Amino acid sequence: MKHVRPALASALALIVTASALPAAAVEAVPGEVVEYTGTIDGADYRAVVPEDWNGTLVLFAHGYFPTQFAGQGFEIPDQLANNVRAEEWLTSQGYALAGSMFGDDGFGYTLPDAVDQQEAVLDWFADEIGEPDTTLANGQSFGGAIVALHAEQDPRVDGVLGTSAGFDPLGGWDAALDVQYAAMTLLFDGLVDANGNPVEIVDPTDPEASQDALTGAAYEALGKPEAFDPEANARLALAGSLVQVPAWFDFATPRPEDPLDAAHALSQWVVNAYLNGHGPVDRAHIAETFGGNPSTNADVDYHELFRRSAERRTVEAAYEAAGLGKDQLRADLDALAAGTRYDADPAARARMAEHTSPGDLDVPVLTVHATGDGGAPAADVRSYTDAVRAECGDIRNLWVARGGHPTVTAAEEIVAIQALEHRVRTGVWPPLDPRATGRSAAALPAETQVVATWTETFETIFVPTAATFTRYTPPRAPRATY
Repeated sequence: MKHVRPALASALALIVTASALPAAAVEAVPGEVVEYTGTIDGADYRAVVPEDWNGTLVLFAHGYFPTQFAGQGFEIPDQLANNVRAEEWLTSQGYALAGSMFGDDGFGYTLPDAVDQQEAVLDWFADEIGEPDTTLANGQSFGGAIVALHAEQDPRVDGVLGTSAGFDPLGGWDAALDVQYAAMTLLFDGLVDANGNPVEIVDPTDPEASQDALTGAAYEALGKPEAFDPEANARLALAGSLVQVPAWFDFATPRPEDPLDAAHALSQWVVNAYLNGHGPVDRAHIAETFGGNPSTNADVDYHELFRRSAERRTVEAAYEAAGLGKDQLRADLDALAAGTRYDADPAARARMAEHTSPGDLDVPVLTVHATGDGGAPAADVRSYTDAVRAECGDIRNLWVARGGHPTVTAAEEIVAIQALEHRVRTGVWPPLDPRATGRSAAALPAETQVVATWTETFETIFVPTAATFTRYTPPRAPRATY
């Protein structure tokens, strides 16, 4: 059976093969759980409050869904955790959860209004339910940037959790431009759309036509796993390696060891997340949001980015296996160095920068992240962690050995929420080493030991997945803007 897992930062379609668990109910709830829904200033919200509420509110911010998904029969999930099984278990233990679905039905770049909308939900909760003893802001994928900025501006937030989170919108869209520029230069130079016009990745004249042509050509170049084009995959892998995208796409299988398989996994991230999810349609949406193009690659040294890439050896091996060799790799990097670059609109870039938290937080922060996440690369978490620590902030990281985005299990998410709550309430962190967190996750019910995925018809299913907490030090993001 094919399962599709859209990446919430890039809303890519990640297709994996695995066996699914049937839906299972959590243990009986001691008291009734009441669900509240409504609309505040045009943004829908949802809250679930158990009768025996323990005083802790987890305020959830969902990730990024491309505007191209709107109007195609797809609806933003209204769950209040990264994994719906985490929501079910938390309410069974007395936690309340709430969150805005954000304006425009939750599609596109929601951050300009998202903090205000989350604050409005908090206002509603305090008025209608009561003031929480503890408020934890849980940001999924792009929602990490939302909760970080919210915590800086709203003293009611006591702690921040980033679940498969990206914290740097400006740097992330710069990185996406690097990937798109590399792919266009090396594989799609001169590509035209169905109307015979050049495909454009920045300020596209016809975003939909450019999107269709680019993704069509990219998926053709990507090929099927059993019959992909080795040369195209090596070059796509090079594009992704420049911004620390990992060579691990499928959460249900180990990281590939064969050079061509590893390059193909990296290429899948490039095509699905960066050419599709962040492609011309959504780049046009970003430009409309900020009044111009906020991204630039004007001064980027692509030789240096590749030299510092954690996937450098993967790409070098892929070039050799594809028969391209070191000379062609060097020539391709030279082509990137010599290509025509893109300048940002200064005013648009400044506006987007206002929505990037510099890490100046006075509340504890915890992240839980897959080491093989390419939708929100672990390098972004490393750079954000460095920024928070430079400001004398209190931040800790939990890592799980797994590909995919956002593939944190319900059990891993619960462990992170309870660890953050412990830090907020006691002033000290509980043990966060892999052995301790692994024991805590293993003690949770079997129905929480799952990654939530979607079928091709957007039906939610659950794939059995044991917790894999591990020690990990990711590279730094090459385009971080902190």
